[in-house]
Amino acid sequence: MEVNGARFAYHGRGITILLSWLLIFVVLVLLSLALAIFSPGSEGLETLAFLILLPVMIIKGLSYHATMTSFANIRFGVQCHLLRGWWIMLGLPLLIYVLTAVVFAMLGSRLFYNGLNSMLLGIVVLLLLALVIMAITSGVVYSHWLDLIGKGATLGKNKFNIYVSTKRCVVIFLWATAILLPFIIIFIGFLFSAFAQLLTGCMFGLCSEGSALFMALRHLGAILGGYIFLTIGIVLSMAYLRVALRNHAMNNLVLGDSVHFRSTLTFFGLAPRLLALTFLTPLTLGLTYPWFKIDLLRYIAENTTMVGEFDSLDLQPAAPPQPTVSDKLCGGFFPMLPFL
Repeated sequence: MEVNGARFAYHGRGITILLSWLLIFVVLVLLSLALAIFSPGSEGLETLAFLILLPVMIIKGLSYHATMTSFANIRFGVQCHLLRGWWIMLGLPLLIYVLTAVVFAMLGSRLFYNGLNSMLLGIVVLLLLALVIMAITSGVVYSHWLDLIGKGATLGKNKFNIYVSTKRCVVIFLWATAILLPFIIIFIGFLFSAFAQLLTGCMFGLCSEGSALFMALRHLGAILGGYIFLTIGIVLSMAYLRVALRNHAMNNLVLGDSVHFRSTLTFFGLAPRLLALTFLTPLTLGLTYPWFKIDLLRYIAENTTMVGEFDSLDLQPAAPPQPTVSDKLCGGFFPMLPFL
């Protein structure tokens, strides 16, 4: 890939990434064995420790891969405060979900108290509220993640800067949830219809082993149809998210003081490509995956432009920064950046 004749390059080594994966696996196995021997009954603590340290390892992995990437022989870099990164990726979402659980417990005790109708209404209200809270949380966390990386990224001596609107990110996630919601309702309708008919048959004594199997097979198509509709909804929702978030991030990203970026992706341009990648690839046993993937990447590249005087930047190649040992150990993590 190149811009105005200057090429991107990646200098990472496969053996470093492989050793990172192996080391993480060995550490988890040894920790599991140590807990099983010295503290029986505490299984699962190694998973908890891994999740607690995961944000730190992601940031370290991001720093490694940025250092290993260059443009016009100039290395990228990412400098992030580890504690802030941990708070954004784990602490803040956890705090929001704990407070949400407390609120749900208080609301549930009132909604489920007045009979069956109230209970059903309460379940619907809580599910909708949960979707809204998840969307808001994702928007807040994602905006802080963009701000953390965008303001910590560098290209040689030139710093990136980004102006992110938390409100805009929250609205984007809410719209994505609104796109997905009808498909969730259709999916639940398919499942409810199938299980209701199966339950009705059992109430009339038609639940022998053979008849139950026949009824289940008869409704298998409806269940599969529900899953297909749900998958379509997820793909369309993700297409909207990817377009809106990438456009917002790229259009507010600045390199130095003079170079700006523009992304002109559209929902109707990206959604068909993601649908083809999701549904047509399995039908061809994966044979068409390279073509669909290349078409997707070409579409993204053709709708990404750089505006400004690139020559005004300090493009003198400097001595490549050496990744730290901790960066190399976390090189097996590949965080996805929406604007690089």
